[in-house]
Amino acid sequence: MSKMMDKKMTTLPNSNKLIAGVKILTTSLLPFGFLGIGCGNFDKNPVPSEQGVSLNDLRTHAKDLNQRGPEKPRVITETVIVEKPQVVVREESSIDEKFIIISPEPSMTFNEGQSSSFKVRAQVLIPGAQIKLKAQGLPEGATFTASTSEKGLYILAWAPDFYTLPPNDNMKMITVKIIADISTTAKSLAAAQIQGLTREKNIDLVVFRNQHAPSQLTIENLPSEITEGEIIKFSVISTVPDIDGRTPFLPMINIYSDQMNSLSGSNIKELDGSRHVLTDPSQKSVEYVGNSKWKFNRIFDTKNIPLQPQVSQNNEPAKKADITNLRLSFKVSSPNGRAGPETLVQLKVHHLESKTDNAPEANLVGQPETLPEPKPENKTEGKPKPKTVPKPVKGNRK
Repeated sequence: MSKMMDKKMTTLPNSNKLIAGVKILTTSLLPFGFLGIGCGNFDKNPVPSEQGVSLNDLRTHAKDLNQRGPEKPRVITETVIVEKPQVVVREESSIDEKFIIISPEPSMTFNEGQSSSFKVRAQVLIPGAQIKLKAQGLPEGATFTASTSEKGLYILAWAPDFYTLPPNDNMKMITVKIIADISTTAKSLAAAQIQGLTREKNIDLVVFRNQHAPSQLTIENLPSEITEGEIIKFSVISTVPDIDGRTPFLPMINIYSDQMNSLSGSNIKELDGSRHVLTDPSQKSVEYVGNSKWKFNRIFDTKNIPLQPQVSQNNEPAKKADITNLRLSFKVSSPNGRAGPETLVQLKVHHLESKTDNAPEANLVGQPETLPEPKPENKTEGKPKPKTVPKPVKGNRK
């Protein structure tokens, strides 16, 4: 028994050596096994070539890192520039036109035939300097003067004449240049720069054509009652603004019936009196008499234009009427198309002879109606004709 125990004890070291050898063999063969599994039967590149880097490039890079060793820390430096505050002295030589202020009044608008004025102020921001304005391109009749009550104030005044605008225009713009001259009497370093320093500013003057309507219409020398058969000269005078005797387009007058022919408080009908108005051939139809007033010369003719008999509202002849009531309206228009107010005139025309119920109606076109002349009365009509007895012929009897 003891011999057998000794034998076992002697074999244990060898078994331990065997086990240790197996472990070493296993450890040595494992990497090759994994290598076979990963790359043996599969043709795969651990670094795809389409990325632009190959396996050899990685190996070369790793080799370089091993040779150079770890990268040393880098020191980054930044340069900061610190500026010291400096005092800047602005010299007088920097004086320019910014020190000159020209301030015109906005919206300088004018109307033909009317006077308007606007203000233009000037200021210079330089001690000891003086400013003076002048205007270039002013239209005819316009003035630009310095105010005597306020320093630095100038007045632009203008009364545009009629026909400043062309006939077919209603608005016109005129550009005027305002120039500022600077001078100084002070002896300073800036005197040379100030002397002769100027500034310019353009302003626009806008002119409009007036659109006033005629007014103040009066009728002269036309009585309210006249006698049939008269020819009366009369005139219509109206104020027509914005034009005078130089206008190429004359004002117009309209004489018409307003169709309101009911005489107030009566059954009598007022007839159209405008049919009796004609242009006076011995005078101008329309003439300028000054101060925007125009005169229209006309005649009221009841001699050559027969008078209509008076009728009632039912257009039935009025019995025993010795008066015909007329009405007519007057209205004046300017060349720009504006019309003034209407003026109504009512007239009474006395008949020369009494109008009978069977009196013929007058011709409405203004011409006297031609009546057939009566045939001469034959006094023998209806009586037996006398017998004609032949006269004996004288001769020798056989």
